[in-house]
Amino acid sequence: MKKIFFYTAFMIVLAFVQHFLVSKLVLWHTAPDVMPLFIAFTAMSIGQRTGTSYGFAAGIISGFLSGSIGMEALIGTIEGFVAGFFHVPEESHATSTRKRRKFYMASAAALLTGNALRAIMSDPLSLPIYIRLPEALILGTLMSMIICVLAYHLALKKMLRD
Repeated sequence: MKKIFFYTAFMIVLAFVQHFLVSKLVLWHTAPDVMPLFIAFTAMSIGQRTGTSYGFAAGIISGFLSGSIGMEALIGTIEGFVAGFFHVPEESHATSTRKRRKFYMASAAALLTGNALRAIMSDPLSLPIYIRLPEALILGTLMSMIICVLAYHLALKKMLRD
């Protein structure tokens, strides 16, 4: 119960940080996204169902802040489902190296999926798809993975210990 409250509160704070701070770090029409990293962490550490549920909730909150609730809820749900394939059960006795690898793979999978869907479903009048899609997949994922590595080394390393 305590863990659910902590994750929910952290998700709400992270949604505000994403909307008011991280989304302002734009490089060539693309900004990093930290919500898939949270979704990937929950899906990897707790499980695919919970990750999918947290992805839906994170999408609702992000969508409420950005004005596209339906699209963000769908994308968050799919990100949680995809990241859940890298779940490491607590009783698995996985090493910290394996947990770190799984976290990076779950984050990359969630980011690639979310960025591709967001590029496809976003405003078609802004940029052509042949510019939007590679930009989102390469640049958006790369910028977010840099934040992922920083988050792992600054905070998540202790949470994913043996």
